[in-house]
Amino acid sequence: MSAKLLFGILSIIPAVIAYYLYFRDMFKGKTRPHAFSWLVWGTLAGNGFFAQISAHAGIGAWATGLTSVASLTIAVFAFRIGATQPTRFDWTLLFMALAGLLLLFVVKNKEAALCITLFALVAGFVMNIRKAYRKPQEENAVAFWLNTLKFVPAIFALASFTFLTMAYPLVAAMGNAAVALVVNLRG
Repeated sequence: MSAKLLFGILSIIPAVIAYYLYFRDMFKGKTRPHAFSWLVWGTLAGNGFFAQISAHAGIGAWATGLTSVASLTIAVFAFRIGATQPTRFDWTLLFMALAGLLLLFVVKNKEAALCITLFALVAGFVMNIRKAYRKPQEENAVAFWLNTLKFVPAIFALASFTFLTMAYPLVAAMGNAAVALVVNLRG
């Protein structure tokens, strides 16, 4: 087994555990996800995944792709059971995520698309940090810590190390860690 494949697998394990814990708590009613946060994160992770694939990230993109699918799935459930009252800020972040996707595929300016994606990602984490500060009992800190952890081996699994392949996992890891830290400190 190659080192890249091993790191790719190691990036998926904490992600699967994290999403299992999040879904479990969500269905028990313990965790109440902010629907728009997860919709935005799923779209942004999709943008990051496509940017990574376009820059030949290889196996290192697995964690980002899984993040997109899991986040969009959480969003679907969150619209039914979570917090769904979108603000203008929520709509702005969704517009930015879609603009990044448009730039990525239509204009084919991958660097600009990723910059918009990263800006919206940070803003989305700020939105979730705000919620975690007010209602830490509605978030799962362990899931956010595991989602931080998954990006470490994902970076080592990358086939190429460029802005397009590394920026999303680095920023997402820091954002997940910030949410987890707030939940731990406030909970």
